[in-house]
Amino acid sequence: MESQRLGFNASVGLANDVTAYGYGLFGHSDGTSDFNWRNPDASGSVYKRVALFPGWDVRSIYPLGFSPQYGNEQDDLHLLGGLRGHFSDNLSWDLSASYSRNRIDYRLHNSINASLGPQSPTAFDLGRLTQEEKLVNANFNYTWGVAALAQPVNVGFGVEYRNERYGVRAGDLASYQVGPGAAFGLDPAANGAPGFSDRQAGRWDQDSYASYVDVEVPLSARLSIGAAARYEDYSEFGDSTTGKLSARYEVTPDFALRGSYSTGFRAPTPGQLNTSSTSQGLDTRTLLVFTSGRLSTSDPLALALGAQPLTPEKSNNLSLGLTFKSAMGLSGSIDLYRIKLRDRFSTSASFAVPAGMANPLRYTSVNYFTNDFDTTTEGIDVVASHLSRVADGRLNLTLAYNYNRTEVDGGRTSVAANATQRTIFEDRLPRQKATLSAVYERGAWSGMGRMRHYGAWTDSTGNATGDIFQRFGAMRFFDAALSYRVTSKQTLRFGVDNLFDKYPDEAVFQASRGLIYSRNAPYDTDGRNLYLDYTVKF
Repeated sequence: MESQRLGFNASVGLANDVTAYGYGLFGHSDGTSDFNWRNPDASGSVYKRVALFPGWDVRSIYPLGFSPQYGNEQDDLHLLGGLRGHFSDNLSWDLSASYSRNRIDYRLHNSINASLGPQSPTAFDLGRLTQEEKLVNANFNYTWGVAALAQPVNVGFGVEYRNERYGVRAGDLASYQVGPGAAFGLDPAANGAPGFSDRQAGRWDQDSYASYVDVEVPLSARLSIGAAARYEDYSEFGDSTTGKLSARYEVTPDFALRGSYSTGFRAPTPGQLNTSSTSQGLDTRTLLVFTSGRLSTSDPLALALGAQPLTPEKSNNLSLGLTFKSAMGLSGSIDLYRIKLRDRFSTSASFAVPAGMANPLRYTSVNYFTNDFDTTTEGIDVVASHLSRVADGRLNLTLAYNYNRTEVDGGRTSVAANATQRTIFEDRLPRQKATLSAVYERGAWSGMGRMRHYGAWTDSTGNATGDIFQRFGAMRFFDAALSYRVTSKQTLRFGVDNLFDKYPDEAVFQASRGLIYSRNAPYDTDGRNLYLDYTVKF
């Protein structure tokens, strides 16, 4: 992987106390990765000899087998510009507009479309995905003096327009074509990653309009309460209203309690609503490649299998916490939270395509997006820091700890009813994460030491059928870095992540895929990483 990043962040004062501001970020990356090796001695449908192509099979091109090379080239752009100022001492305003675009071109080489026989290329353009977002915001803040209150009421309000566009460009015809050899059992499409077909290509838009109001009232020097409401109307599914209530009580100047309750939602994206995709995998039991299709909810085959139009996810969120600080340099916060989510997005259970139904891409199985299940997430966040003077320098110690448990409450199909899917969802991520770091600064020098802790988690094979699970224990990594401030605006930094070159247990079921460690690990599995960083501020 090679990547380049470029960005800016700027502001300039104009007349009448108006400030113009903006920032931009651009990134470009280009990378290639190996897929699983295709064994020339296997009896699968890649190497099959058929009468349609006499004297030819894939071994004539790849006598020692082949590992498809999957690559992508990505451009990511985000630009924002705005103006902010004051109508009066009590009323401020902020107007902004932004444009974002992410574009990924996919490619595959060292592969084959076996169903095309000797006419198949060995390299393919798989197509392009594009996501664009345009936003326009107008935000206002009013400080309202009320005679009965010692401090003014803060009122925020605003409006927003948002446009999302998702696009799919088809790949080469050969990348998704079902050639004549498919009728004789040869695999269709580019082996490893079929391209986007002309049936999947298109562009889809979604508009939304929103308005909000947010009020914070200081009832006394110690107690403040807040309330907020947001209304949003989407072109694809309708409108939604959400709200929030919050309170903060200062027991002493160094100790405060806080809490909030809110509702929320997440709208389905144009991509989730409209697009289909094709993927391939290697079953670790049969060692055969399977082809899966994720259909849009409007696809005739998906409708026949029970697909319903997507609706927004909805949530109820409750949090209670405290903040503290002391004259000894210790400060921090502790927060408990509980989040209930309804109608979460997921893919349905996988279905075999019924006999007699059109299956032009020869899917082994198909599924579709659905509002599938409900969950409850409970957890605790702890953050603490201690700042002290040590030997003419400053030592900052920081602890961050999170415990997070998610349980499936029920639902319609796959996750709630399927024990395998429930296990994957509830246990695939560590429930505990912690970071303990120390930063020491003295003069132009700065040193950092850090410990990262990840709790136990469960992995699965992702087979077409018959998943195999493996439980991985807790892992701890140590990082270190040393910085030197060359000038007030230039800094040189050398660092080492995973200082002791630690690796997790090997994934016992991944050997057939040519892997040593699980590709689903929540941490990096490439061992020690060294880096050099030179930063210049203008």
